[in-house]
Amino acid sequence: MEGVAAQPDALREWSRMLRDPTLPGVEVLHAHYHRYQYAPHWHEAVCVAAVGAGAAAFDCGGVRHVALAGSVFVIPAYEVHTGEPAARNGLGYRVLYIRPASLAGLLDGTGAAGLDLMPGTADLVRRHTPATRPLLRFHQAMTIPATPLARQHALLTAAVALAREYGHNPAPSRREVPREHRSVRRARDYLHAHPADPVTLRDLADVSGLSMYRLARTFKAETGLAPHAYQVQLRVLRAKRLLVRGHSIAQTAADCGFFDQAHLTSQFKRHVGVTPGVYARGTTGRGHI
Repeated sequence: MEGVAAQPDALREWSRMLRDPTLPGVEVLHAHYHRYQYAPHWHEAVCVAAVGAGAAAFDCGGVRHVALAGSVFVIPAYEVHTGEPAARNGLGYRVLYIRPASLAGLLDGTGAAGLDLMPGTADLVRRHTPATRPLLRFHQAMTIPATPLARQHALLTAAVALAREYGHNPAPSRREVPREHRSVRRARDYLHAHPADPVTLRDLADVSGLSMYRLARTFKAETGLAPHAYQVQLRVLRAKRLLVRGHSIAQTAADCGFFDQAHLTSQFKRHVGVTPGVYARGTTGRGHI
């Protein structure tokens, strides 16, 4: 490209998102990062990452995890976590995002348990697991022209291998999950009902029945995110849905409550790992890597 200095391959950051319409509830991220850091966020899907180069570090459930090359790590759906490179050569990895309902459908009748993990355990990261090979085969199937049957079979094989590897945690590794505070539940429900609206802390306090100070403290303690960060998360999730439907980036920004297109792009990249444009172009699932 004219006017742009080429970066050495060793320092080049790149990322791409792939989707196949025949695999509902599934997305794939392939990326190599050097300085990129995710904002604290959560997914509506189980996150399964295979580290191919360098290392990843992330916080989840109050525990700092490090995944070296050759590792696979799993983050449960809806768990707040961070993410960043943790090696001099950065982080190269491939990530499968699969919604719990889609995962359950794949595992139905297999006799395999679900990915039964708690975020505060060390079991999130495993190295040289037998699940690595079928997982990488699925990622390969997503990067080359392949029939729906081939991709679905590769995904099924990977899901069963992952469930057999991660689905049998011993009881002591589990931690008690406290019941969500009813006031926080009301505040969360309000944010879910008004993701694009200019909600104030006073609005949430009135809905929850708490003072603004107590609501802010309790909300973050129970969700892992401050109320404003939680709303940004909801706006990004809504933006993903609109972009997949073919909405323009500018219109998506307006419909989701972002200040402008630049604001959407900044927040989207911090939460998803790719820009809105890259995300929107990944719908065919026929990328090349």
